[in-house]
Amino acid sequence: MARIVLVELGGPCAEAIAVARALRDAGAEVIHAGVLHTPAAVAATVEQEDPGLVGLVPAPGTGRALADAVAAAVPETRVAVLDAGDDVVDWVKDGAICATDPSSGGCR
Repeated sequence: MARIVLVELGGPCAEAIAVARALRDAGAEVIHAGVLHTPAAVAATVEQEDPGLVGLVPAPGTGRALADAVAAAVPETRVAVLDAGDDVVDWVKDGAICATDPSSGGCR
């Protein structure tokens, strides 16, 4: 499992704790960055932490455009939009390669 920076994107999101716990229990190193509102804030965190994956847990009502902007801000890092309702652990283990392209089921 990868080193993962987990971000509550755009506002607080209760699902982030469940996602973080599932990934941690599966052996991932999870850095829960908390709520970050801008792609620049996420990029600064990525620069400091050097993760293999940025996991975005969007706040309710957060549009896809913000996740796309985050992916553009960290082009050398895999970015994934994660949801506690998905099988996040298997998805990450299977090599999810990025965030928000609808044709890739949550990956871009």
